[in-house]
Amino acid sequence: MKKQFWEVIYDDNNRKMDVWGPSLDDTILTNNVAEMIRAGMKVHCQTADIKYPKEEIKLFGYEIENNLYQRLINEYEILTGKLMRRW
Repeated sequence: MKKQFWEVIYDDNNRKMDVWGPSLDDTILTNNVAEMIRAGMKVHCQTADIKYPKEEIKLFGYEIENNLYQRLINEYEILTGKLMRRW
């Protein structure tokens, strides 16, 4: 049985982050973030243990931005002219 976790994405240029889930598979997220990095975007992602409430997941110096992942996908598509895989 797969374990649930939170997915977390970071925009390192603007010091923003967003947490969503619970999730069982972060393959699309990690692949998309890798594509963003190859395109020159300053982003990274990670997963977080589901036992912690979503609101407690923070990184010093970063602010929460709702729908950050969607914004980053839009920026990637404008930057590269390529469509990114969605959920």
